[in-house]
Amino acid sequence: MRSGQWYLPGGPEADAAHARCFALTREFNQLGNTDPGRAAELLRELFPRGEVPEIWGPVHVEFGVNTRFGPGCFMNFNCTILDIAEITVGARTLFGPGCRLITVGHPVDDHRMRAEGWEIAKPITIGEDCWFGAGAMVMPGVTVGDRVVVAAGAVVTRDIPSDCLAAGVPAQVKRRF
Repeated sequence: MRSGQWYLPGGPEADAAHARCFALTREFNQLGNTDPGRAAELLRELFPRGEVPEIWGPVHVEFGVNTRFGPGCFMNFNCTILDIAEITVGARTLFGPGCRLITVGHPVDDHRMRAEGWEIAKPITIGEDCWFGAGAMVMPGVTVGDRVVVAAGAVVTRDIPSDCLAAGVPAQVKRRF
């Protein structure tokens, strides 16, 4: 699934990984942000590579093992991580409520493939010291540079260079810092 080629999702290995991740996510969300110690333990299990981010639940995660955070990262309430492909988040990057990191896409030009459930996954790379406003979304295959601010509600569909503000649907660079 992480090969960058079209695939049909599912199978015993993917189903087992989903079950593990969904159980950890459910327990994390049931804490209701009341037990930081247990929350950190669960997040370490969800995201075994890299640093443990600070996350305010609820959060929605597909696999977890394909996502790596740098130190000092934060995700606010109700964020979604669909990490079929790798997601790398640089140090001190912040996500407002309802942000989404989506590595999976579906056929646009082939309705038969879409109906059969075909998917393709592409990695996301996010630099250091970025800030994503509420409801911002990063789509498959995107690289976001360092010190980028992504405005609330923006949909990032293509690469964003370092040191700028991006906004809109699709997101465009509005100004450079």
